[in-house]
Amino acid sequence: MTTSGNFHTNTLNAAVAELGVDRVLFAVDYPFEECADAATWFDACDIGDSARQKIGRGNAAQLFSLK
Repeated sequence: MTTSGNFHTNTLNAAVAELGVDRVLFAVDYPFEECADAATWFDACDIGDSARQKIGRGNAAQLFSLK
């Protein structure tokens, strides 16, 4: 699941609770959403640093076998 189209912390927390933090990715549906708006929300949302790292980068790196 991705955050695209739904920049609400309560929804993010519900998705993590249901699916697990390892199954959520940060994403932006550009050009329909602004990358700066999404990044501002994600940087400030009330989640732990470990979850922010996984959702923001780590899960995608693992999924796509990136270094």
